Amino acid sequence: MEALVLMYHQIVPDGAHENWVPAPLADPRYGVTRLEFARQMAHLRQEGYRILALDDLLAPGRLSSDSSSAASSGVYSGDTSDATLDERPALVVTFDDGYETDLTQALPILSHLGIPATFFVATGHIGSPGMLTETMAAELAARPLFRIGGHGESHRFLSDMPEAECRRELARSFSRVREISGQKSAAMSAPGGRTSHRVADLARQAGFSALATSRPGLYRERADPFSIPRLPVLRSHSLRDFVALLDPRSLVHRKERWMRQAKQAARSVLSTLSSAKGG
Repeated sequence: MEALVLMYHQIVPDGAHENWVPAPLADPRYGVTRLEFARQMAHLRQEGYRILALDDLLAPGRLSSDSSSAASSGVYSGDTSDATLDERPALVVTFDDGYETDLTQALPILSHLGIPATFFVATGHIGSPGMLTETMAAELAARPLFRIGGHGESHRFLSDMPEAECRRELARSFSRVREISGQKSAAMSAPGGRTSHRVADLARQAGFSALATSRPGLYRERADPFSIPRLPVLRSHSLRDFVALLDPRSLVHRKERWMRQAKQAARSVLSTLSSAKGG
């Protein structure tokens, strides 16, 4: 079986203007309105999608198991008696950056519907205006449905850092996440989705259990947990677009993957040319 990992950022409160952002770190293109987010999550429940916590996705045998993590935690995962439902990928919900809207906007909706989520926090920005405070992050981590993870410390691109600096950044991020959350383990996501084999190795050495990227695609059982593909949900996505994104066979999903793969390939070429020029 396969899984589609969804990537959210800020949830925009009702009544906010179109380009509203909670903090300077935020990009308005990634701001999904509270109303649209509620509709999206309600759709997942109404249509009986199998929704997993990230930790359960990575547990051996969990993805191919007949019963989801939701069943073991009392969370409804929908009726999958229809063979067509079984063909759909399982879903995982994640958030990047660590905005206060994780708690004020997303948490009430997710809690009401019993949907698990992982919140990746840029630890160096904790307590900054519009970002989660330590108390807020700890409250998220204390809820059985939710986990917090790392998103670097400074939010700089890890793949652009010298090795020693990247190692320090990851170690500090991991330590802060464990300190705030009390969790024994934590996953992380790469700021800007910028990662590499070196970054993955350093994340593993720092103690992280997994690394989520911004590379589009589906996660398959026994795949590399330090190269988890994700698909972003954007402000421009209507509910109809969102529904199509959930289907890997749809034109909307394939177009989104092609566009992101092309952008990432272009960045890789430019990075290689820049390195060669610098050398």
